[in-house]
Amino acid sequence: MMFLSIAIKLAVGMIGVIIVTRLLGKKEMAQVTPLDFVYALILGGIIEEGIYSSSTNVGHILTALAIWTILIYIIETTTQKFDNWRHLIKGSPTLIIENGKINMKAMKKHKLETEQVRELLRMQGIFSIGQVNYAILENSGQLTVLERAGEEPVSRQEFKEEFPENSLTYLLVEEGDINNPALKQAGKDRNWLLNELKKRNYPLSDIQFAEWNPNQGFYVQLQS
Repeated sequence: MMFLSIAIKLAVGMIGVIIVTRLLGKKEMAQVTPLDFVYALILGGIIEEGIYSSSTNVGHILTALAIWTILIYIIETTTQKFDNWRHLIKGSPTLIIENGKINMKAMKKHKLETEQVRELLRMQGIFSIGQVNYAILENSGQLTVLERAGEEPVSRQEFKEEFPENSLTYLLVEEGDINNPALKQAGKDRNWLLNELKKRNYPLSDIQFAEWNPNQGFYVQLQS
């Protein structure tokens, strides 16, 4: 009898998952927002409580699922109709990089670090902030990137010139502090870095971040 009850509860829970999934529409995983994650988290809690609690019957699960489904439907419907409500509940895209410079106010607002932005860029095959003209942080947490015109991909077969092999870009300075692990990976030392910055008249304490690439050299943004 207990196994039958669990099977029925699981079936009811599966139906609830299907209904909620249909309400959220056809989204890819990359488009799922934090609010969608909360939907799924609470739905999972309802089903878990229903399965493992002997005091919870199928009627309780159905009632909880019905209420939760109605709430989701109301939220999703109203956010589609009212822009202000949508921005309040789901947030809005934020310009993180503008004209090649990181928007530090937006970074602090969204609790982002420079290396996290670099990681999101690397996931799109971009290994330097210097290649980016604009980058928008979407509600899903992904970056939408518009590269600089000179960084747009072209076929090397269109040229007869020899090209140097691509190399990694290293974040050597972040918020005025030297990134020693990155410096070591680049095969350089602290004295070399300080001398190179001095040649370019960049005081270490004034640097927001400094990238270095063996082929392209330094890309530096000063603190505003």
